[in-house]
Amino acid sequence: MEIYQTPGIDEVFDLYVAYGYVEALVRGGEGEVTLIPALVPGETAQKGYYTVKGDGDIRVGLIDALEEMISLHYAIDNYRYSREGVKVISDTDFSAGANVNNAYWDSVPSRLEGTLEKLRAGKKLGGKYPVPITLMPSAGKFIPKHMGIQGGNPIKVDSLSYALAWVGFHYYTPYVRYSKGSRTWVHIYQIAPQEELNLVELLAMKDLKKHSSHYHEGKMDYLSNHQLALLYHLLHTESVGALETVMRKSLVMRSYTLERDGKNQAIRSYGEEDIGKLMDFLWELKRRSTYHTVRFFDTLLRKESEAVIAIIDSVLNRRPEGLYYGLRIAKRAGITPPQSVVEGMEAFIDET
Repeated sequence: MEIYQTPGIDEVFDLYVAYGYVEALVRGGEGEVTLIPALVPGETAQKGYYTVKGDGDIRVGLIDALEEMISLHYAIDNYRYSREGVKVISDTDFSAGANVNNAYWDSVPSRLEGTLEKLRAGKKLGGKYPVPITLMPSAGKFIPKHMGIQGGNPIKVDSLSYALAWVGFHYYTPYVRYSKGSRTWVHIYQIAPQEELNLVELLAMKDLKKHSSHYHEGKMDYLSNHQLALLYHLLHTESVGALETVMRKSLVMRSYTLERDGKNQAIRSYGEEDIGKLMDFLWELKRRSTYHTVRFFDTLLRKESEAVIAIIDSVLNRRPEGLYYGLRIAKRAGITPPQSVVEGMEAFIDET
């Protein structure tokens, strides 16, 4: 079984590369893939943050993934251009959908196309590309000039790592983009395993990326908050139940927000949280009644988001009194929790 180590550049960037290896191996015909959040014992030649093991054809798998991403990008871009007469955000992650600077629209697809052409021709990959802050928030102080903002000493990586990282981001990383007026927020949620994961567990976790619209405009102001946006995403995905059934592993969520106000952009709210606690909590409620859980929190988010913040804080920091406080705020706002929600909260308290 082949062993692939990530480049050891940055913990966040390296995990995107690791997920890229996983996707390429699966598409390359491998039925067994393992992601290890450390070096394989005895392997000390590199200082990668993650190791991936598998015997699939990396080249074939990476070609397949890049072809899918690039074709979708240009299909949507051409469709919207012909319909509306203006260039707009593509629904594909590596375009401006996951960034807040318009100068970023063309550079990533064109670079990935160049890598794809070399892979198809069996040529050696060469060249180095600046890492955008979308893939590495710590690079924010070295913003590359191609993003439309003056900066110096951009961090550059080889074209293979660059391509693998975008594949990993595209297929494994949930994000929520929200715009209002001149301001835009892109909340990115990287799920970081703390233990070794097998292929079934990786594919179950991959589903967290799906089942939610990534783009929102206008009146959903609560989506400017990264924790509320995360709860909204988890609330509207059916994958929580599958993960609770398949996986009993420790997962940490690294979250960071790209925020733009006018022409100024920056990284905000970078940190780590135990996403497992929030998923356990929602599963206790949703397995009793998905309908009542979704309806209750959707109403609460629209009318009294302070109550939701109190509930999230209670869950993440093991403060059960915060659940009751959140329910009191809800009741004062005229929002009565369904019996299934109350029972789920009580069960969650008993288990923790």
